[in-house]
Amino acid sequence: MEVSERLSYYGINQGLKNFMKENLHWSGVSSNSIKSTWTSLCYLTPLLGAYLADERWGRFKTIAIFGTWYLIGDILMAVAAHPHVLNWKETNVSGVFDKKGANIDTAQGIFVFALFACIGVGTGAIKSNVITLGADQFNPDDPKETAQKITFFSYFYWCVNFGAAFSYGYLATLCVEGSASISADYGYFATFLICACVMGVALFFFFVGSSRYIKLPPNSDAMSKLVRVLTRASGRSVAARGACAGFLVLLLSFVLNLIAVFLKDGSSERKGMTYCAGAMAVVGCVLWVLSGIHYENVTEAKASKGGPIDDQSIDEIKMIVRVLPFAAFMVMWQCVYDQIDANFQSIAQQTDLRFGDEWDATQLSGAVLGVFDPVAIIILIPILDTVVYPFYLKKMGKPASPFGKVLVGLVVSTVTMFYVGGFETMRRNSGVLLHSNVTNPSQMIPIMNKAGGEPMNALLWGWNIPQYVLVALCECLINVTAYDVFYSEVPMYLKSSCQAINLFMVSMGSNVTSIFTLLFQKDIPDDLNEGNLERMFYAVGAVSAINLFFYVVVMRKMQFGMHSTQDHLRQGDELNEKEALINRTSNLMDARESFTQMRA
Repeated sequence: MEVSERLSYYGINQGLKNFMKENLHWSGVSSNSIKSTWTSLCYLTPLLGAYLADERWGRFKTIAIFGTWYLIGDILMAVAAHPHVLNWKETNVSGVFDKKGANIDTAQGIFVFALFACIGVGTGAIKSNVITLGADQFNPDDPKETAQKITFFSYFYWCVNFGAAFSYGYLATLCVEGSASISADYGYFATFLICACVMGVALFFFFVGSSRYIKLPPNSDAMSKLVRVLTRASGRSVAARGACAGFLVLLLSFVLNLIAVFLKDGSSERKGMTYCAGAMAVVGCVLWVLSGIHYENVTEAKASKGGPIDDQSIDEIKMIVRVLPFAAFMVMWQCVYDQIDANFQSIAQQTDLRFGDEWDATQLSGAVLGVFDPVAIIILIPILDTVVYPFYLKKMGKPASPFGKVLVGLVVSTVTMFYVGGFETMRRNSGVLLHSNVTNPSQMIPIMNKAGGEPMNALLWGWNIPQYVLVALCECLINVTAYDVFYSEVPMYLKSSCQAINLFMVSMGSNVTSIFTLLFQKDIPDDLNEGNLERMFYAVGAVSAINLFFYVVVMRKMQFGMHSTQDHLRQGDELNEKEALINRTSNLMDARESFTQMRA
């Protein structure tokens, strides 16, 4: 199911920028920022999915309902991309349309509703539950299955990128150029229709496998309890107040940015709104870091200390607060990661995408280069899992820690931004590709890329590959590790909620990408040869370096993530404490006993 769902998601994702720019006639800056804002919504709505799964419907029903809503969004996307809905005029050539002067208001309305209300909500609501439902299949009482669960997280991410590879490898070309039997004007319609069909396949296999799943019931009020406890504890705990305020401020940042992306290009209102959104993002992250550093302060709200909340609930919820600094430091990394489908694609489309030296030679779609990210991940995960990590264990005598893996990933991601800034300067200085005008041979005109209509420069497309591979390496080191951290550091009944927090930080990363894009909109014209996009990359790199510094300082101070899961299992006292936490749920249900009963 995950392979199919991700194929559908990335099939839509890779074509969004060019569809909005070429078919809906939005500017390059607006297209990039809207795309990043949509991505942010996709990773914000997992909070809704976690609430419904943990408290109302259970994981299976939540996935089933929102997966169907997601499918409806895919279908509407295909409708919005149909030439007749776009009101293009038919020509004498079959499958070719005249797009001039078309009234696209209906298509725009359907597109925005499908993208934000259906797919943005649907994909987000199932995100935090698919991986958690998979992890639920492993018996926490069996050490072998506990080890298998860690491997499952790696190969789950492998499946994500296997689906993405097909989307970038085939659909990115189909949407722009069509195929032998599909004209280019039907390219986006065919692409989005394939996404809908594939999502239908995903749901089919999900329902077919229903009888095999371990389905833990919605036996906790996890999300409500988390909010309720932190809110009530705020009266006595500075850490609890900071955790609540940080979430609200980050949410406000998203709302302000959502408004900004639909304001007029270059307007003072958009600029002011964007500055406010950026400031709120910084304040929210700082509040979460400070709250997590002082997470023990939450115990001031214990009933045993005269507070309003029972001791057991405080002991459980403070583990969530302890994870917040790690989550906050992921925002800048997720901002770097989001560059792949936004600004990396813009750069790629203005390199030499031709196969050959002829001016009308076959072109590679710029979006296709995104395939090097999932392909690299498919290769790197097994190498890290079977070669690099075992080698580290042999040499160091201990497994690689989550802190160390993420640290290396953050260093690489920071360096990548400065590298891409230099790459963009080299690309722009390589000069525009020119060919002689057929009607006037003495006149030289630029060679345009077919996807976005921008002039291509002399730097060959293959030089884009390193930045995709570098980001892929960071994903393997950071994202896979984060899956394990957010699953292992909290009680059983809060695992979906904690995964939702993980995805919420992905949302904030995309939100910050949109903010950077809008802040540097003067440097990002539709033709990048006339701008200075590298300034934005250098800015992201500088902020990433600051983020890296404080990550090291805070994580060392907290001693967070300094030991691997295997190390924890060898430490008797810590194991007993963690088992005590895992065995508690809000209704005092023994989660491990429940798992064993359901498996039987």
